[in-house]
Amino acid sequence: MKNSIFKLSYFLIILLLSFNISCSPEDGMDGIDGVDGQQGPQGEQGLPGVNGNANVVMKTVDNISWTQGSFLGQEANFFEVNDTDLDEDTVNNSLILAYFQLVTGNAWYPMTYAFPFDNGNDEVITFTYEVNKFTIYALKSTGVLNASIDKVRYFIIDANTTTASKEELGKMSYNEVQSFLINDK
Repeated sequence: MKNSIFKLSYFLIILLLSFNISCSPEDGMDGIDGVDGQQGPQGEQGLPGVNGNANVVMKTVDNISWTQGSFLGQEANFFEVNDTDLDEDTVNNSLILAYFQLVTGNAWYPMTYAFPFDNGNDEVITFTYEVNKFTIYALKSTGVLNASIDKVRYFIIDANTTTASKEELGKMSYNEVQSFLINDK
């Protein structure tokens, strides 16, 4: 019996070594050579001097001076920026991200910023946007907030929109879907 187990162990070791030697990394995971796929289409080439962020616009606003008003029915300070880049198409089809910098430092804080205090009060700095208008609000639970904001930076990020239903895409081949997505930009 010991002799049979020894022979079986020896046979398995030889078998494993032969598989290990016969397969190379280029063979693929299963040890069988496959056929390489077709080369994909070349991506869009950027313009010289453009960093590839053609669909992102960054705006920086300084000299923030507050006007007393309201935000969602609560007393608040606000600062309004007239911006013609916020047209109807941009407002309906873009993502707007905003950040602010305090006069006391170099860090950028994201909006909406909410800071709760231990006593139950809080401070909020937030923004809204609509056609031709970007507005910053500063409020606290006890009234207006005179936030010492040095700069506001906001980004307009255009969306790539496509229009097709799941049913339409489900009837297309992989290559047809790829072509649709590339040509619909």
